[in-house]
Amino acid sequence: MSPRRVGALLMVLAASVVAGCDVLPGRDCESGFVPQAGVCHLAPGDNASGEAYQPVDCLTRHEAETFFVGRFAGLDADSDDPPETGSDAARRAYASCGTAARDFLGDEWRAARLSLQVMLPTATGWAAAERWYRCDLVEIVALDLYEPSPRANSLKGGLRSPSSPLRHGCYNPTFIGDEMKTLPPASCTGPHQSEFAGVWWADDFPYGEEIPEDDMWDGCYGVVARHVGVPDEDEVERRLDVLAWALSEEERAAGETGVLCFLHTDGPPFNRPLAGVGVKGLPAPQAD
Repeated sequence: MSPRRVGALLMVLAASVVAGCDVLPGRDCESGFVPQAGVCHLAPGDNASGEAYQPVDCLTRHEAETFFVGRFAGLDADSDDPPETGSDAARRAYASCGTAARDFLGDEWRAARLSLQVMLPTATGWAAAERWYRCDLVEIVALDLYEPSPRANSLKGGLRSPSSPLRHGCYNPTFIGDEMKTLPPASCTGPHQSEFAGVWWADDFPYGEEIPEDDMWDGCYGVVARHVGVPDEDEVERRLDVLAWALSEEERAAGETGVLCFLHTDGPPFNRPLAGVGVKGLPAPQAD
């Protein structure tokens, strides 16, 4: 069976950056502007300067939540200019936000309808000794409708439950040829042709290099094999297809390495989740 590559869809978010300063306990703030964790914002990228900084309570309607504020240190803080997109410093900040998001949510954010946004100081702010980075989470409507979904409560602990409605689940995608056009959700206990299996990490591929499709397929087949509880990846490949949600250039530049993997069939739909079903729970092998 031939795997399909699903092109990543990017959320169109404000590209503004924010200015700020040290937010570690017990330190003084040189700029006078201190972004906070534990607050929310009317829109992603909102409050882009100290003068405009007007966070809202997370119990009111909002589209973005600041869950962590970190600080550049060492050589990353010594530069004359703020980190550029794709720089080691910017990607380290992104990785730090990813780790903090896992702790905040209770599980991996990439397994859910969420977007991670990292805000960096402006050149003016950096010149004024601002060395922080702000980590925001945004709930999105759907994978194929990548825009903010307003909410009126915090995302804290939102993935601690395996049944969280934020989690990726099952779908009935539509295609034109090998190109996916829509990805409508479906109940995992009702007819569905695709099911989220997990994340494959492309950490072995240097920044700036495109991930070879064969490596991506192999990686996702491994993820699917673990999901369904079959140690023989070749056996899985004979019975299932995979969909790989490929990373965009922008995501790779930010430091993202997680490829979303879905099992898929073009045959009769499944009527139950396939997690841990073993070989006996999979479709019969497909003829070559």
